Amino acid sequence: MRDLQGPVAASAFAGLLGAGLTDVLVTIIRADGPAPFGPLLLVAIGLYGLCGLITGVILSAMLSASIGALPGGWPVIRYDDERDRETASRIIVALVGVLVLATATAVGQRLFVGKMASQKLAAIASAGIVLLASPVAGAIALGIYPTVARAIAERLPRPGKLGATGLLLLVLLGGGVLAGIFALSRADWRVLDLGPLVALALAAVLGVGHGLFWYRTKRGAALARRIGHRVTAIRLAAVAMVVLALAVGSRVPESSAVWKAIADGSLGLRLGTTLARAFTDHDGDGFSARFGGGDCDDTRPDVYPGADDIPGDGIDQNCEGGDAVAVAEPVEPEPPPPPPPAHAGGGAKSKPPAGGPALGAGAFKGNILIVTIDAFRGDRLGVAGYGRPPGRSLTPTLDALAKRGAYFRRAWSEAPNTPRSFPSILTSRYPSDIAWDKPTVNYPNLLPSNVTFFEGLAAAGLKNIGIFSHFYFTADRGISKSFAEWSDDGAGTIAESNKDIASPRIVPRVIDRLRKAAAHKERFALWTHLFEPHSSYMVHPEFPPRLSGTPGLIEKYDYEIAYVDLWLKKLFAALDQLGLADDTAVVVMADHGEAFGEHKIFFHGQDLFDEQLRVPLIIAIPGQTPQVFEDQVSLVDVGPTLLELVGAPIPPSFRGKSLLSRIRGDERPARPIFAELMPATAWPHHASMMVDGKYKVIHRISDRRWEMYDLAADPGEHRNLAEAPIHHATFDSLRGKLVRFEERKR
Repeated sequence: MRDLQGPVAASAFAGLLGAGLTDVLVTIIRADGPAPFGPLLLVAIGLYGLCGLITGVILSAMLSASIGALPGGWPVIRYDDERDRETASRIIVALVGVLVLATATAVGQRLFVGKMASQKLAAIASAGIVLLASPVAGAIALGIYPTVARAIAERLPRPGKLGATGLLLLVLLGGGVLAGIFALSRADWRVLDLGPLVALALAAVLGVGHGLFWYRTKRGAALARRIGHRVTAIRLAAVAMVVLALAVGSRVPESSAVWKAIADGSLGLRLGTTLARAFTDHDGDGFSARFGGGDCDDTRPDVYPGADDIPGDGIDQNCEGGDAVAVAEPVEPEPPPPPPPAHAGGGAKSKPPAGGPALGAGAFKGNILIVTIDAFRGDRLGVAGYGRPPGRSLTPTLDALAKRGAYFRRAWSEAPNTPRSFPSILTSRYPSDIAWDKPTVNYPNLLPSNVTFFEGLAAAGLKNIGIFSHFYFTADRGISKSFAEWSDDGAGTIAESNKDIASPRIVPRVIDRLRKAAAHKERFALWTHLFEPHSSYMVHPEFPPRLSGTPGLIEKYDYEIAYVDLWLKKLFAALDQLGLADDTAVVVMADHGEAFGEHKIFFHGQDLFDEQLRVPLIIAIPGQTPQVFEDQVSLVDVGPTLLELVGAPIPPSFRGKSLLSRIRGDERPARPIFAELMPATAWPHHASMMVDGKYKVIHRISDRRWEMYDLAADPGEHRNLAEAPIHHATFDSLRGKLVRFEERKR
């Protein structure tokens, strides 16, 4: 038995090193661009080899401890009934102690640790919970030893080759495997990075194969005897190889294509480089100067990619190659005077709205209805050319609204997830401009210092009403400021909301409130949010799905949109029936889009490609001429548009620009639009994006990568032009604009 320690350690090392070499081949095959073999091999040998050395030492120590606790080895378990029962009792005692400790930790995580914004404090709190719970777990475990544990052990069957102890260990192993399968079955595999698990399984298979060859075959045993006197030298050579590969691989420049290849196509190397960067982050700012981490000064915690660069201090805080230069905000010319009141239709004049002419010289005196729809891709509208089946629109209600209002075909959200997008819409500021209470948590709240466009609407005499039923729309988020009424009745937890069908609960409440407003002649700005297109996609009897797999996922998503459109039909019909349609401006938009594997990602909140950022935007104002716009616009423009519509001043803090002059028919100077992916607990990645004309630039700040796409020639964003020599001048110009956005004054 004692001779097993060396072979087990060697097999563990060989298995992980073999998995690393396999990962090199997989990465080269799956990478979107070139993957330099030499640097990639060094990184793989270093990281997988180090993991193999550590695993070998741990397994060897565990085996040594097990043998020490079991004098005589496994034969004693098989033939000595008393020793077998005693060992099984101890395993049961240990299992009970572990379960008590795990339960206490889970409860502490749920009640305390999970609510902490600081990861450092959360780690300290977790350790404290374990320390406090350990004596309790130990006491409970020892308490059951002479009675319960022994009684259970006495009743266990004793198979001849396993004994009760072996049977118990097999049951525990099987239970662990089943628990893992159950946990994976409860999650959607599309959002999981299963590469490390594949690499681990591959390492296990290769390690077992290594052990069987060297220690269970005649040829392997013969080879082992021939090189037996060189074992120490071989071990030292393996350690030296790993150390040398780590030293050289860690210094591969961040500009090398190897890091992009690892991020795009590896199995376990992506996780390995993430851990390696964390362990070599000397100043604790979240970035390393090794393994392509991009920290240009690993001795200063205020210097790292994505840091706020202070202009004129001589320090390159954000590692972009120079100190930021203070740039004054451009002053845009005042829009020309508004034209005479416009009327819908051709030559015939439509009935003037009860609230007065919306687009004439005076301010709009009517109401505003804002409907936001979660996770709604801009390309799913029928007027955008989409149908299921082709030619049959999912959204006839929204299509009709678009055909009587201003429909912006090229609208982008400022963020790919709800907790960053909605605050940006309300404040007309980009996520990094907003004052948050806890900027890095998944769902930060707005501080009272932020100014929202609803404050301006209230000052202009509109009564702000919010009607929701969703976990995010609680009044304490900071988004309900200046609302006279805020209702979030029936909202559940995050998990409950993700499987909720809320429109049948929300829309009738909205209609009832509109009925009350019409009866009392209230002037209102009512905002409601419909959630259905958000995953998990629920099945509705009106739209039975027929497909499976990813096509089935897309089908269910599409039918969620069709379902929302049915409820919007009821809502807009109520506006007509209540006599509110002629003096109510209607705005429909989404907070973000949804991905279905177009760039190896599903759902949203993880990237800045158009499937997650392009959204519908329809602004239908009574009296306006129906128009379709190809202008690139952002949702930060909605707030200024509505404030100008009602004659309210636009706060100087707003980043967006009013679209009202464009809706009136005036030309609007083209300007770049931006979006940001802010790091959070669940997805600690930082990136920014700019669309300028037909080009789109993405800066993956956390990954130290740049991408540029020609949206006219490549709307799917598959051909990265950032490194193409023919596009260098264009890319350099656009890169400079995006860097200036990142370094702007906040």
